[in-house]
Amino acid sequence: MKRCMTLAMALLTGAWALAEERPAVDFTFGGDLRLRYDGANNMPDEKHGEKGHTDYARIRTRVWGKATAGKLEGFLRVADEFRHYRSPEADKGKQRFPDQVFIDSLYLAHKDLFGVVDVKVGRQEMAFGAKRIISDGTGGDGSRSNTFDAVRLTFDFGDKRTLDAFGIYMAREDWLPTLGETHDAKSKRTKGHDYDVTGYNHNEFGAGLYYQDRSDKAFGWDAYYVWKVEEGAHSKVIAKGDSFQSHTFGVRLLPRFTETLSGEVEIAGQLGDDALAAAMAYGGLTYAPAWALKPTFTAAVQYMSGDKEGARGDNAWHPVFNRETGVGELVAPMFNKYAYNNFLYPHLKVELTPAANQKLALQAGPMFAPVREDAGNGESYGTFRGAYAQAKYTLEVGKMVGSDLLKGMALAFTGEFLSKGDYFKDGQDGNALFGRMELSYKF
Repeated sequence: MKRCMTLAMALLTGAWALAEERPAVDFTFGGDLRLRYDGANNMPDEKHGEKGHTDYARIRTRVWGKATAGKLEGFLRVADEFRHYRSPEADKGKQRFPDQVFIDSLYLAHKDLFGVVDVKVGRQEMAFGAKRIISDGTGGDGSRSNTFDAVRLTFDFGDKRTLDAFGIYMAREDWLPTLGETHDAKSKRTKGHDYDVTGYNHNEFGAGLYYQDRSDKAFGWDAYYVWKVEEGAHSKVIAKGDSFQSHTFGVRLLPRFTETLSGEVEIAGQLGDDALAAAMAYGGLTYAPAWALKPTFTAAVQYMSGDKEGARGDNAWHPVFNRETGVGELVAPMFNKYAYNNFLYPHLKVELTPAANQKLALQAGPMFAPVREDAGNGESYGTFRGAYAQAKYTLEVGKMVGSDLLKGMALAFTGEFLSKGDYFKDGQDGNALFGRMELSYKF
């Protein structure tokens, strides 16, 4: 795949060099800063237990430069994120300043190449639909980055109909240059190892197609197929040196019944090695009346199939190329590297807009494990994960104060609560709390 990306970049550069009239090159620069402070208590883990108190700050900085010449674009973004832990004591050596500077994005893109296709080659962000299948290629480093090393072709058929074809290769270790600290798979402060980018100590690659149709305002729809291979896997996932192949296919439907009532349905199936047969589904109905505060009310159900043997059983959903936090910070740690499976979540969600620069989102519902998982010794865990609630408030500071200098600044506050059920071990089922304060600034 790296050779394919190099060849594709050479072809794009050659196409521009052979053009009869080469436009002038324009350069733009920018960056962003993200300050977070997280605190949690009794956060769950993937072993049906819980973690102790955590309390830490994380600071991410990114700077970027873009060169544009007509329809050709080159983009480079360099990033760094370090942390300061107050608790637990054992983590105070992790990811300390300055940690590691890395190439977060590096791609070459050409719009309307040969009059038929947009091409983007290199390290890039990529997400489709509601981001349930493809959204984060670097599941091993949390939200430090969410990019893919990929080749992406976008065909535009007009009338809001597009087809994306893509190839992805995510290496376990970053093959682009980095500067500063290196870490082993557990992110300890040791020499000789890089971040485990995929999170599972293996390489991942694949290819797929994603079609989107928004030509009918009353009924939008998507269809997709993704082939994926995991190779040289860690023993927790697949036998060392072995590989695992999967095929994921699905549809997403977006009906609009009236001006105020709309729906969303997504259904996906998954087949693969070791008799893998899994499924994912989402169904939601949204009511958006023309009231004060511009409220939207959504009733929805989210589902990923499971297996009694756990995350790698024959019927457990595999996350494809999506390992974002997803539902919430207290929910994702129930799954190894945020790989959601064996999950059923009926819930209600309300979004309010108190002012043009503010938004409040609330959601709550019970969570279940549809399949009872084996605990060993002839025992099994329960199927009730717990009752969950979340509140998020965001404030765009620049819009509030009307300042050009602060127009890229935003504040966000998140609070989450999980009352654990019988899915967790006795003595490790205390109520879990999470809180986050975040300041972000784009320049």
